[in-house]
Amino acid sequence: MKTWMSERLLIRPVTLKDAPDMYDYAKNPSVGPLAGWYPHVSVDETKAVIRQMLKSSVHSSGVYAVCLHDNKLIGTIDIHHIQPGFKGEMGLVLHPEYHGQGIMTEAGKIILMHGFEDLALKRIEYRHFKTNHASKRLREKLMFRYEGVLRNGHQMPDKTVVDTLLSAMTDVDYFIQLSSFFAHVKATTKTL
Repeated sequence: MKTWMSERLLIRPVTLKDAPDMYDYAKNPSVGPLAGWYPHVSVDETKAVIRQMLKSSVHSSGVYAVCLHDNKLIGTIDIHHIQPGFKGEMGLVLHPEYHGQGIMTEAGKIILMHGFEDLALKRIEYRHFKTNHASKRLREKLMFRYEGVLRNGHQMPDKTVVDTLLSAMTDVDYFIQLSSFFAHVKATTKTL
């Protein structure tokens, strides 16, 4: 797995040492339900989640810690459900204290560059619930094209079923139509 440094972010692989920082937001009752999971009840539960994240798979880019330059995890980002050479789905979560600062826009651009340039994907999808307004704003900021509603598209941990909104970016969008949109982050991000 790679590590990237941009003007203000460090994007690196998640480790078990990140458990206390991840638990700090994962225990928040306003975070997990908007992403489809229950709030964590202990640091041990967070460690178990991280152990699951660390299992390698051709169907995942691996989960990356989103950090400021102090190396403290404030969120995660990944591409999962990968069908190699074809498509994947971007997933992310950010500590609520850092919302509204453009952090996930910057991290999203980096992981999209990774998906299209390193993983050679043709399509990256982005899904969120109707009630997740922060995810809707991020989708718009990252220039994903809205494609529609997946009726009963996600089963929650309590077995209720909810609609999800689907958007996507293709390799044509990325390389041709949005090349100038990504130019600044490409010029100011280095791989470590």
